[in-house]
Amino acid sequence: MTLHVLFTKDGIPGWIGQEPCDGSEPVEGLTVDFLAAHRRGARGKWVPRDPVVPVPPTPEELAAQREADYQLALELRSAALRDVLSREADPIFFQWQRGEATQADWLEKVASIKAAFPKPEAP
Repeated sequence: MTLHVLFTKDGIPGWIGQEPCDGSEPVEGLTVDFLAAHRRGARGKWVPRDPVVPVPPTPEELAAQREADYQLALELRSAALRDVLSREADPIFFQWQRGEATQADWLEKVASIKAAFPKPEAP
């Protein structure tokens, strides 16, 4: 099977496809897995690529991720709280306004809903 490969300056296959594209070269008898694990040297010889070593995140990156996670949790809590308050507490508020319920009924409902959606802890 012939694959078409677009190489980077370092000889690393940057694009692999079955159809040619601008600048690609035909390569016969090699698999995608082989191409992904090797690079072509300056003399055309295939050599294994060095394994990619994951770089551990810096303390700043970890702190930024914790803050982003916290902000997302706050937004999700806020959206859920607004939804439940509008469906369950708002009707009692309007009943209170019409004299069909008490302020205590409404405040009790709001408190129970807020208790069900505790604020997430800051990082």
